[in-house]
Formats: sequence, C-alpha cells, structure tokens
Amino acid sequence: MKKLALTVMAALGMMSSVAMADIDYGLEVGIRQQSGEVDSNLASVKSQMGFQFGATAHFPISGAWHMRTGLLYTQRPVIVETDATGDENKISMNYLDVPVALMYKFEEYAGVFAGVSLGLNLDSDAEVGKVNDVKSPLTPIIFGASFKFAPQLGATLYYETASGDAADGLKNYRAVGANLQITFD
Repeated sequence: MKKLALTVMAALGMMSSVAMADIDYGLEVGIRQQSGEVDSNLASVKSQMGFQFGATAHFPISGAWHMRTGLLYTQRPVIVETDATGDENKISMNYLDVPVALMYKFEEYAGVFAGVSLGLNLDSDAEVGKVNDVKSPLTPIIFGASFKFAPQLGATLYYETASGDAADGLKNYRAVGANLQITFD
C-alpha cells in the first residue's frame, strides 16, 4: 500500500510540472460492481463490489478533445459458486490501472470518454485454492462520462469490459462504476 501511495504522489508531482492552466487533474475514489464468467458448466460467477481510487488528468489535444489518463488502484473481485453444492470461493485480483482514453468535453465541466486501461496485476487471492495464471497486463476497454457539479467536485461514471481470459478459468470481466472526483485546477 505504501508503494501505491508513493506512485500516486509521484504522478501528481509529474502533473504539476506541466502547464496547469490547461490540465484538469484530481483524485478519484469510488465503487464498482464486478462480474465475469467461468469456463466450467458446473459453476457460475456472482458479481462483487470493489473499490477504485487514484489520480486522473485530462490533457487538451485540440479544441474540445482531451486525453484522459492517470493511475488507479482497482479491485476486481468475484465469487465463483459451484452449482451442485452451492460452495463459494471468493476471488480477489487487484490491479494498478493506467487508463488512456480520448475524451470529448462538450462543456467546460462535462465530457465523455472511450479508450483502454492497462491493468498491471498487483496481487491475487482466493479463499479456497489459488488463482493461477493471472493475466497481466489486463487491457479492458472503458466507456464513461465525467462531470463536475461544483467547481472542484464531480463524478465519473464508467463501463469496463475485458473480453478473454483474466486468469485460469476466469474470463470476460465486466464492471460498472461511479467515482467521486476532487479536482485541482
């Protein structure tokens, strides 16, 4: 956790060296509902709530077009339930995400974005057994909207989809989330 905090602080330090008049940057913290699929016909996946927090920035490219990036700690938990017995196995995979998205700001305080996120696996854990062959980097596609409802307070709503394997037997991760955003501009 200390390494993550230092990484976020370093990212904020790098952002402060660029002309701040044009950059909208801040901190985000929020919740996400995570789901996925398993390879087995004898088991199913229950969605789980996870957290996401970190720093983001919107860099102007041309006119209303911006690049949205940052560093985000993202939890991607699920529960795998054996259909015949009802036994549950809680699986947790945590990532450091670097989103890279193209954002269109149709107002000074609102915009929509689409892109990918480079998810680097930090750790994985299972209540029963072990999570094998965790894919890193995981590259989900993200779609979302970001808006401010006060000068330095806003929200980000997003949908994320990562088709293909996430780990041995786990695939097709999906998430919807909402983050509270505190900006420094």
